[in-house]
Amino acid sequence: MAFLPKNIEIIASNAKNGLGDNLFIKIIIAIVLIALTSAMFPSPEIFEYDYKVGTVWIEKDLIAPFSFPVYKNQAKYENDKKEAISSVHKVFTVDDAVASAQVESLRAYLKYLKSFHEIQNKLKKNPTSADSLKFDNLRLLLPPGITPHDIEAINRTTDLDEMESFLLKTTGDILNRGIINQRHSSIQIREIAIRKGNTETILPVHNYFDLDSALVSIRGKIFERYSKYELASLAIKIVEPVIRPNIIFNQAETDALISAAVENVPLTVGFVQENERIVSKHERITPEIKLKLESFGKAKIDRGTYGERIIRKVGVVFHTTLILLLYGIYIYLFRKRIFHDNSKLAMIAILILMQAFFAHLSVKIDVNAPIQYLIFLPASAMLLTIIFDSRVAFYGTVVMALLIAGIRGNDYDIALASLVAGALAAYTVRDIKHRTQIFRSLVFIFSGYALTIIALSLERFETFTVFLQELTFAFANAVFSPVLTYGLLIFFEKSFRITTDLTLLELSDQNHPLLKILREKASGTFHHSMTIGTLAEAAADAIKANSILARVGGYYHDIGKSLKPEYYAENEVQKKSRHHRLTARMSTLVIISHVKEGMELAREYSLPESVIDFIPQHHGTTLISYFYEKAMKQAAVKKLTVEVREEDYRYPGPKPQSKEAGIVMLADVVEAYTRSMPDPTPEKLESAIDNRIKTRFIEGQLDECELTLRDLTKIKEAFLNILTGIYHQRIEYPKTQITESANDNRQQGEENHNNIRLI
Repeated sequence: MAFLPKNIEIIASNAKNGLGDNLFIKIIIAIVLIALTSAMFPSPEIFEYDYKVGTVWIEKDLIAPFSFPVYKNQAKYENDKKEAISSVHKVFTVDDAVASAQVESLRAYLKYLKSFHEIQNKLKKNPTSADSLKFDNLRLLLPPGITPHDIEAINRTTDLDEMESFLLKTTGDILNRGIINQRHSSIQIREIAIRKGNTETILPVHNYFDLDSALVSIRGKIFERYSKYELASLAIKIVEPVIRPNIIFNQAETDALISAAVENVPLTVGFVQENERIVSKHERITPEIKLKLESFGKAKIDRGTYGERIIRKVGVVFHTTLILLLYGIYIYLFRKRIFHDNSKLAMIAILILMQAFFAHLSVKIDVNAPIQYLIFLPASAMLLTIIFDSRVAFYGTVVMALLIAGIRGNDYDIALASLVAGALAAYTVRDIKHRTQIFRSLVFIFSGYALTIIALSLERFETFTVFLQELTFAFANAVFSPVLTYGLLIFFEKSFRITTDLTLLELSDQNHPLLKILREKASGTFHHSMTIGTLAEAAADAIKANSILARVGGYYHDIGKSLKPEYYAENEVQKKSRHHRLTARMSTLVIISHVKEGMELAREYSLPESVIDFIPQHHGTTLISYFYEKAMKQAAVKKLTVEVREEDYRYPGPKPQSKEAGIVMLADVVEAYTRSMPDPTPEKLESAIDNRIKTRFIEGQLDECELTLRDLTKIKEAFLNILTGIYHQRIEYPKTQITESANDNRQQGEENHNNIRLI
């Protein structure tokens, strides 16, 4: 059971459901997959000399075939750049015009205050209209918080000339010392470059005020000079507007210095001469030797000619193609229904690309940690198992593990670990029954990684620190892989309209809206459908088909009868059938209509196409013999000249296209026939089942569903086991006249039921 193609019929789709079976699209998918995967392969030189510090060089002595520089470790180079940038002094330019302009502005304002005070005194002694108007105009220019009363109070308290002299001197001293236009706290280096004209001086930043410290300084001097708070407060209001920075940060010059500093940071830490030994055989790799090896690999890439690069790329593409071709051949030979569905091939390509991308990231991200164990291959393995089957997943896991190893420079360790963990992950979800069961795989994924890590660590005498670190990353993979699987499964189901066993299990819930409608409006059909589902599931299990799909197909195969339930024998409550009032042709149209109406109803409730296919296929192109014979008799009696065409009394089809649909067809006719048998002994049941199956086989209804004679035998045995249990021998009770009459009526009803049910 572990390798059964569970969804082999589910994944069969046609052009209306996906990308169809277009050969051109297949070629496009293959080219895109190979191209993108190949692009994720780094240059082979990156891994050719990729030895860890502390390991032993087991190759022969490596002699430099040419001279090359030894480049710094990237982390060291970035750190040197940061230090160079942090050592650059910020450049500030002195603007002398600002200091003189602000002092003159203060002088003019104080002069204005004196004029205002003089007019104020004139108005007190001899008020005139002209002075009053001038006073009103000057009052509008007073700063916020200063009133004419304040100016008069200043004059009473101190001499305005004296205040003017003090404020001009204090402000001039602060501006002459200099105010920078950045906070002290924002400047990391305690020194700055001051440019004045063509000269530049490096001085401590605290030699200058910033705006906050300048205001603090002038406030302190004012309060020191004037003891009265009101007077000091007014003086501060007068002088604060003119305190502005006069040493301005020069962003452009600073950036130029930073660029120059970065350019001056050396990329190399040494040089290897031609014919110089890089590393000797059995020599332990030191940090210095590792730098030489990495630099040698980089130098080989840089020295490679254009033709060599092209040949290398061709090799990578050929390498990738060989690996993917193995998977393609397997799908073509053993999973033709996947091969002929381009939407499913595209989905497989996406899963492979996802793992290739994770492997590519693990190479590109330069961290001193085993991040290769965060390549979530188990997620793709589980998705392939749930959507297709465990064999497709296992072969896919092998292919993805090989690609990951190739992208990581033939990394055998991660290939083995990914293969073991991916295989275990696939096996844990091969018989999944509900979505939360995905998280059960966590233990098995971690076990797969852990066992591989333990084996390789013991073999190579890894330190406990390295061993523990690898286990930690493997555990993170085991946690996140089920989460990723859960989310991507929903995405693929919606985007590619895939019907997985999980979807089918959800549809098998008898509280589904469609089944509830069928139960309420056509209870006879509902119970018949439940029996069909049971028979189909047992038969599918017997021939290794998809039993879940067969069961769900049986549940929904007759949902169209819920719209006109009274026209079907299993739902009749009256003795007289409604078909007695209709012509044979009209009855046939009513009976056939439940197929089309059922399909429309199923699509309205968003049933998957793989389930909808059971509605027309379980009838195939069978003849509605009861009404056909009735029509023939009516035509003979009435001597009608209109020909009774047999095709008018056949279902439109198609014939069953899958094993599961064929099973449901057989279950439907067998259940209807055996239900009305008066004494269903095992012998009679076996004969009836055999007869019904042979009839459908001879009619050619099973020609397109790949059921073999061996399968039909197993199906018959499965049906017999189930029906024997349903129609087991009952205890005989003494008969009375009433029960005999009732039995006669029941038998007559069953005969009528059988005639119509065989429709």
